[in-house]
Amino acid sequence: MKKTIMFTFFITFFVSIFFGINLKFYCLTWQPQAANKVWDIVDEWNFTHPDIQVEIIWGTWESSDQYLLTSFDGGEGPDIFHTDAEKFREYGVMGYAEPLDRFITEDMINDIPANVWENSKDFQGNTYGVPWCQESQVIFFNKTLFEEHNIELPEDRIVTWEKLLEIANEITDIEGDKKTWGLLAPLMERFEWTLIKQNNGKVLHQDERGRWEVKVTDEAKEAISFYISLINKHKVMPADVISIDYTSLMQGFLNEKYAMVTFGCWNRRFLNQMGSDFEWGMMWIKKNGNKTNASDPQALGISVFSNHKEEAFEFIKYFTNKENSADISYADWLFPVRESALEDQRFSAEENEWNYAYEWLKNAKNVKPGMPGFYTFEWKVFVSMLEKVILGDLTLDKAYEKIEADGNVLLRKLGLR
Repeated sequence: MKKTIMFTFFITFFVSIFFGINLKFYCLTWQPQAANKVWDIVDEWNFTHPDIQVEIIWGTWESSDQYLLTSFDGGEGPDIFHTDAEKFREYGVMGYAEPLDRFITEDMINDIPANVWENSKDFQGNTYGVPWCQESQVIFFNKTLFEEHNIELPEDRIVTWEKLLEIANEITDIEGDKKTWGLLAPLMERFEWTLIKQNNGKVLHQDERGRWEVKVTDEAKEAISFYISLINKHKVMPADVISIDYTSLMQGFLNEKYAMVTFGCWNRRFLNQMGSDFEWGMMWIKKNGNKTNASDPQALGISVFSNHKEEAFEFIKYFTNKENSADISYADWLFPVRESALEDQRFSAEENEWNYAYEWLKNAKNVKPGMPGFYTFEWKVFVSMLEKVILGDLTLDKAYEKIEADGNVLLRKLGLR
C-alpha cells in the first residue's frame, strides 16, 4: 500500500514538473481556520489535477491593491486573484481582469443572486469576477452594560435610528474617570453609507449616457446629518471615528469604552476567543422599515496576462462550488453567496449568533455606489469633508457644497463626467 501511495506521489510530481501547468493564486484569506481550509482545498485540487498545479501567493487586504496594480502595470501578475467583488469592475475597465462570461456556467448564474453578480460587472454587462463569500455588517453590543441599564431589544434585535440614539444616550457616561461612549461607528466601516442607503439617499448619480455626477440628495443629507449628530450634537459617539484602528476599537469595546461598535460579522471570532468573561451580542437598525445591511462580497477572477485562462477558471469553479465555498466561509466567520451553500445549517445555528447574522443577510446589499473610482472619491473628497465637520472646521451645509463641487472636479479628472 505504501509503495502504491509513493508511486502515485512521484508520478504526480513528475507530471506536474515536466508536463503540467502551474497557476499562481493570489489569496487574501487571513483568518487561521479559513487559511487552513484554503490550503486543504488547493492540496486536494493539486492531488487530483497533476497536470494543473496551483501555487498560493498569500497577500494582505492592506497591500493588495498596490501589489496587483504593480504586477499588472508590469504586464504580469497572478493567474487567479482574490479581492472585493466590486474591484473586479475597476480592474476590468482598466484592462487587467479577463471577462469571464464565456466560462460562467448556468449553475453559477442560477445559484448566485443577480444583485451579487452586479458587483463584479461593468456597465456593459461584462463579468470579471465570480463572487463566493460575503459578510453582514452588525452592531456588537456589551450585554452586561445593556443589562445594567435595563435596555431590552426586540426579538429580531433590530431597532430604529431613534431607538439607537436613545440607547446610546442612556449608556453614555463621559463625566467620570472611566468614560463610556454609547456607540462607535468608524468612518472606515462606512456606517454612514448604510444610513444613506436605508434612507433611500444618493450621492453619486449616473445618467443614461454613463456619465457620473456628485449630488447629495435631501435623503442622503438627512442620513449624514444623523451620523454627524451622534458626535457633535448628542455627544454619544467620539471623534475617534476618524482614525481609530482595529486593535484600539476592540480594546475599547472590551474595556467598556464603547458600549456598541459597528463591524463585520466575522469579528465574532475575535470576541469568541476572549472567553466567557465578556458577554457580547449583535443588533441592527432600520429606517421606516428599510433594514438594508451592508455586505461586501468577495470574488475570484483571472488576469488578462494569464496564459492558461480555461484551466484557471476550472480551479475557480472548484474553489467556489457549493461545498468548498460553504466550508471556507464558515471557517472565515462569513457567509457563502451560493444559495445552495447557505442551506447548510451551520449558518443559521444559534451558537455564536449565526442565526441573527443569517436573518439580516436577507437585506444585505453593497451600500457603496458602483462607480469606478469610488474609493478615490470617498477618501479624497467625501470622508475628508466629513472629518472637517466632525472637527468643527466646516459646517454641514458647506461640506455638502464642497462634496459636490470638489467631487465633480475629481470626476472630470477621472474621465467620469
